[in-house]
Amino acid sequence: MAASEATAEKTPSRALEARIHQVTRQIPVGQVATYGQIALVAGSNTARRVGRAMAMLPMGSDVPWHRVINSQGKIAIRRDGGPNPEQTRRLRDEGVRLDRQGRVDLQAVAWPGPSLQWLEANGYDIEDLILRSQRKGRKGAWVNWKL
Repeated sequence: MAASEATAEKTPSRALEARIHQVTRQIPVGQVATYGQIALVAGSNTARRVGRAMAMLPMGSDVPWHRVINSQGKIAIRRDGGPNPEQTRRLRDEGVRLDRQGRVDLQAVAWPGPSLQWLEANGYDIEDLILRSQRKGRKGAWVNWKL
């Protein structure tokens, strides 16, 4: 187990949520990230944990929760069985297009991840992050970080 994975398991829930929110705030307007991508960067052990952190946000939060989608490019299904219409509206307002199946074109709007400079300035273990992303077989521009 990598050091940051062990740290994430021992990180108090509030501290982990703060890291998840910190990473999510880096997603620019017009781009999206997946729950798994946020989990990997923030050191969360699962994408589901990221989903819970987004669901727990208070109304009016400055965290752009609507820019986080599932790995299939879809808005996650809510407990009531449908996608979040507010999330759809916000994404469309930012210029993110969804097809008839409710998917975004991840190749067109996927966030490449935080810069190495941002990660370093915020205390992230870059080497460990790169190794974990490669080990998990992540795809996309954000895994092309180089040491």
